[in-house]
Amino acid sequence: MGGRRASGGGDGGGGGQYGNGSGAQVRLGRERGLGECRADKSRGPRHYYEGSGGWLSGHACGENIGWIVMGSAGGGPYANTASNNWGVNLAADGDLSGYAWGENVGWINFGAAQCDAAINPANGEFSGHAWGENIGWLKFKGTSPNYGVRSLAFYTQAQGTPNWWLDAHGVTEGYDAGDGVPASAKYVMDTDPNVEGNYLRITSVSNATAETEVAFTPASTRRYYTLTRREDLTAGGWSNVVGHVSVPGAGGSQTMQDTNAAARAFYSVEVTVEP
Repeated sequence: MGGRRASGGGDGGGGGQYGNGSGAQVRLGRERGLGECRADKSRGPRHYYEGSGGWLSGHACGENIGWIVMGSAGGGPYANTASNNWGVNLAADGDLSGYAWGENVGWINFGAAQCDAAINPANGEFSGHAWGENIGWLKFKGTSPNYGVRSLAFYTQAQGTPNWWLDAHGVTEGYDAGDGVPASAKYVMDTDPNVEGNYLRITSVSNATAETEVAFTPASTRRYYTLTRREDLTAGGWSNVVGHVSVPGAGGSQTMQDTNAAARAFYSVEVTVEP
């Protein structure tokens, strides 16, 4: 998502969760005769992911091993310490850990020694292995024959918005809650696309003795902000204010300062998913 930008101007315009994991045919541990494992759309594995990690829930079904449950009711993150908080956790880098449960095969461990199961957040592809206490190693990707697991949750739509985020909020990229800001822009802003008026905006511009302070909201801790300026709206372009480029959000309201002396200046705050 790096490079995707949205911006907040004056008061006029400027995580969440589950993605469908269905779509790909899966072969797990074919050499052990476990057969095909399919994830159907209604019960298939679903992912919570917000850039800093998440978890899996839902089910997958193996033709020879039956249903596999990815997590206990209520969702994660799972502590995996009791009968009501077990499941498969997803780290920020895509590594999987924790436990899944198969009614016919028992516990499947994603965090045991030598387990290297992971999901690539860039394309949704699974890789590596998990360990089944009664069935041995489960392999998520192979080349002879060619097979694999892929989640559609991390696929993106035309404007770059991931499916898991759109599914979480029940919207399409072009959805507008009535404020003129499409859901695709609110994804970049890390705001709720179903709430009218919930978008990045500059709330005040104030002149101090040696600087101009620009306040904006909301500043998400999962996003990065750049203060830009220009002195003429009819000529030239926006330029970054030195020292205020790709600044991590602090949460809530945030203020940036411009120490450039000018009789008049216009400001904009840009937000990106990655620095």
